[in-house]
Amino acid sequence: MEKQSFKVIVGVPLLLLCIAVILSLQDTKPDALSQEFNPYLEQLPIEYEVALNAALKNDSTYFVSTSNNYEIRKLLIFKRFPNDIDLKTDFTLNLYPKNRQLLPQGKSFITYSIVRDATVFKSQGKAYGVFKVALPLIDIDTLRVIKKVKIKSDEPWEAVIKSPFKNLRNRPVVNDYKDSSEQKKPMLFSSLFTNQLDNYNIKYLPSSLGVKENKVYRFYQPVDDFVSSHKIMLVKVINSKRFWRQLNSKSSSFLENIEFIGDANESAKIRLDNYINENDFGSVFDVKKLAYFNALKPFFNEDCGKELYFIYNSETALLEPFHAFSNCTKENTMSYMRAQPIEDDDYLQAFNIALNEVSQINLYSDLIKSNNSFVTDLALINDYDPNHIFDFDMLRANQRVLKKSLNPSSALKCELISMTSSAITLSVFNTSNYTIDILELNHKNKNTITSILPAIQVKRNQRDTLTIDLPRSFENLFVSKKKKRIGFVLPKHIYQLNIRYRFNGLDETHAASIIPYQKDDKIDDDLFRSENYVNNHKSIVVDEEKKEVTFLKDSVVISSPLVIDKNYTFVLNAGAVLNIVVGGKIISHSPLRFIGTKDNPIIVHSIDKKGQGLLVMSDQRKSVVKHAIFDHLTNPTHGSWGISGAVTFYESPVDLFDVSVKNNTCEDALNIVRATFTMDQVSISNTQSDAFDGDYVKGTIRNCKFDNLGNDAIDVSGSDLVIRNVAISNAGDKGLSAGEQSKMTVDTVEIFNSEIGVAGKDLSEVYAKNLKIINTTLGFTAFQKKPEFGPSKIKVDGVVMRGIETKYLIESSSLMLVDNKKIETTENVKDRMYGVEFGISSDETRNTSQK
Repeated sequence: MEKQSFKVIVGVPLLLLCIAVILSLQDTKPDALSQEFNPYLEQLPIEYEVALNAALKNDSTYFVSTSNNYEIRKLLIFKRFPNDIDLKTDFTLNLYPKNRQLLPQGKSFITYSIVRDATVFKSQGKAYGVFKVALPLIDIDTLRVIKKVKIKSDEPWEAVIKSPFKNLRNRPVVNDYKDSSEQKKPMLFSSLFTNQLDNYNIKYLPSSLGVKENKVYRFYQPVDDFVSSHKIMLVKVINSKRFWRQLNSKSSSFLENIEFIGDANESAKIRLDNYINENDFGSVFDVKKLAYFNALKPFFNEDCGKELYFIYNSETALLEPFHAFSNCTKENTMSYMRAQPIEDDDYLQAFNIALNEVSQINLYSDLIKSNNSFVTDLALINDYDPNHIFDFDMLRANQRVLKKSLNPSSALKCELISMTSSAITLSVFNTSNYTIDILELNHKNKNTITSILPAIQVKRNQRDTLTIDLPRSFENLFVSKKKKRIGFVLPKHIYQLNIRYRFNGLDETHAASIIPYQKDDKIDDDLFRSENYVNNHKSIVVDEEKKEVTFLKDSVVISSPLVIDKNYTFVLNAGAVLNIVVGGKIISHSPLRFIGTKDNPIIVHSIDKKGQGLLVMSDQRKSVVKHAIFDHLTNPTHGSWGISGAVTFYESPVDLFDVSVKNNTCEDALNIVRATFTMDQVSISNTQSDAFDGDYVKGTIRNCKFDNLGNDAIDVSGSDLVIRNVAISNAGDKGLSAGEQSKMTVDTVEIFNSEIGVAGKDLSEVYAKNLKIINTTLGFTAFQKKPEFGPSKIKVDGVVMRGIETKYLIESSSLMLVDNKKIETTENVKDRMYGVEFGISSDETRNTSQK
């Protein structure tokens, strides 16, 4: 009895404790996942939110539902907090129609495959992967969704939805066509296209859906009948590409490519002849209507076939576009917007305006909502072909392509040719399909330096040289930390300059950054274009078969600029030693494969301490550097060109493992710009200024050490960084510095004997746990430094601070939470940070080492 009592006394509490732990884990699982939740995900659309709330739920966290937004039907499958494998799950959909005549012979259902990757959205603090498939507009009895099992360990899953939609009313009844009208396969977007043509008063050949031999077609009124009944004249262009090419070149042979149908032939011929002689496009064609016609055609998948029609408007004496037959056979998503074949400036400006307007059409309310004739057409098509399904997302995708074509990431390429105190000369290249107006030279995409009046036009695929006068106040725009130095420094400040431009005819402006060198035009002694520097070392070996560049000897001296050409891999093996002495530097347009060993590392150093460093510009090809030492290097410069880092990767992803960068004599020891990277077991020490500087990067820093630094240990702007198991000691300024809308996720970092522990600036977010900050002047600071950004946020869970003069300096508009407790804020943080109270400037460290 005593033993049993003991078991009850001890066992019951243990059992209850285990149950409580299990329940708590279940309750906190979403929260744990939420720690990795990406707040920048797109919000779940309202129609999907409604479907999610009505979804059929089960234990596997898959939820299945349907959406029916004015007969835009979809099946939706939701997966909460999906991983990469979940997003690539495939499903089979079995659809059981009420009309059995729609079934394939011998089948009891229609099968659809769902093989597109899920799209991830956010909703109420959770991430959802959403699989979607469009459904036919027919009466449906049952939907059965089955997950495809790819491996044995994959758990099966399926769901069934009974009567997912209300039955359709007023089924269309159509008699068989017996006449000889032109017939085409029905396109789902055709009626939407002609509705938009009506909006712009663009004429088209009348048509209607009908049935012939138990198949649905779109029947068109014969062209001759239409011309005769309306007493009009049409111009038929047999080959549209050839026609525009001939008109652009003013070739009279274009008449061989034309057929005239109807009356008023002579009037149209005279107009066309006048264009050849007078060069006035607008005196022949209705420019505005033609622009809208050509903007609408690709949007609705009607841009097929070589034939082109115009109707002659006797009132305006102009040729207007005329839509005859739809020659497309299926709907496709646009992959890009083709360049217009017409070269007239007035037309191209009108086309930009038309394309911009079409890209802003509200697809649902302007096209679909209350469009009964469109729904009737869909129902008729699906009554005979349930596999020809209207996919609203295809129209959305097409519209995104139109928008992207007017807002590309790099429509204008600007390269620096030369710069003086009074002017900057650039090479500008228009890479877009549209004419560009260059408006101004801009500082940090905000402040106008010099307006260009009138605007300079650069046509598509054309290059121009542009010289812009600089005001006397130009130098005052560039103030270094703590205002110790004023003036433009090319390597550091060139990236702060932009050229603002717009597409001709539009109001929205865009910014193009300036590249501090050119690749094409030849200039004497140009580091990036002169063949004299390419593979110019006597020990260089080029293996054309393996596409590798390496050295014949293990130990070489670099005493002049060495440029590694693109389309290779720059290879160094274990034990290789590069001694870069005065006059030497390495520029690699190919990725690195520097693979040493722990006992026999690769060494890149400067014995005379005057050798410049290494710049990699591999055009997004990844470099790998393992077991390597970079010692006593400075930043590469050449004439008026230069960069700030001893080792720099520009738009060149890189993996660094067991790498040491030390004793550099320049602003940054390691600089990575616009690239992804990993740093594992990297050590940076004895730096003149910053240790690692990252601009617009995404990467991971783990198991790394930073020691005896003139300025910051890790300094990033516009970046997304994960930092784990890192030790920082003796930083002259900040241990961790996140600026210009960066995100920094930190775990297990120790900062010793430094000026400032962690700084968040300008809309940056720092999420940290397991920190130690020992013997620093200031523990944490968060503030807004630049007016074009905003306040910052720091959230810390678990921090040990000892020997701290000031623990927190948080600006009133910024936020800091320590173990979910808000830290008190203060005013004038920026002035205190960049006055004399905290930190040390890059200029001070630079100047100190030069004294």
